[in-house]
Amino acid sequence: MLDLATRLANTGQLLVRSGIEIDRLLTSMVDEHSAVNASLPSQVIFLSRLVCVDPVKQHVMLAYSDYKAANGALLGASAVTFRCNHRWGQFAFACNRPRSGMHEGRPAIAMDAPSIVLALQHRRRPVRSQAPMEPPEIYCQLRTGLVAFDARLVDMSLDGRAFLLADPGLPVCAGTRLRDVRIRPRGREPLVAHVDVSHVIPTVLPNGERATRIGCRIVAPDSAMEQLVRSFIVDFE
Repeated sequence: MLDLATRLANTGQLLVRSGIEIDRLLTSMVDEHSAVNASLPSQVIFLSRLVCVDPVKQHVMLAYSDYKAANGALLGASAVTFRCNHRWGQFAFACNRPRSGMHEGRPAIAMDAPSIVLALQHRRRPVRSQAPMEPPEIYCQLRTGLVAFDARLVDMSLDGRAFLLADPGLPVCAGTRLRDVRIRPRGREPLVAHVDVSHVIPTVLPNGERATRIGCRIVAPDSAMEQLVRSFIVDFE
């Protein structure tokens, strides 16, 4: 499987909605102190950098700008689109609910982590995206012994790391290999893969329902892996 940089070099533009890949990308921006900027009302420009990415709490933190008016404008917005020139491309992502916070004992701005990142090769003009903003529903059938359980594939990275959501109380534990899992992308033929379970966490969905979140790695032929990845990382030629 190609990494994100190689994939972007081949196509020029990507729509990334894999939370795993977004976390990796934003973490590299933190590590390399890459500058991010946002255009705010009244022609105010916010210029700063990310200082923390927390995929568990699903938030990011930014250092305050040196320009006080920009900080006030950012905190007064409901959502902000940031841009960043980083490594091998230009990136745009929207974060919601800016609020005051603390990071390592210093004031910072906390925001909800982005669910989508648009990646553009340097000096490439953007193409209007026709892809839906939300990933498609991808259902799976897991088997433990003679019993079958339904689940959904909700995230997948280029290297096969993935997350499944299933009913609460699913009898699966870390270290299990689930063989011959049937994965059904909408409008396509079912795929068969093995799933290596790394962790199982009880969770509560936004609607209040309880579920099981399964961290895993999907193992399948390259053609099947590519078909699944394309649901979470969309290429534009």
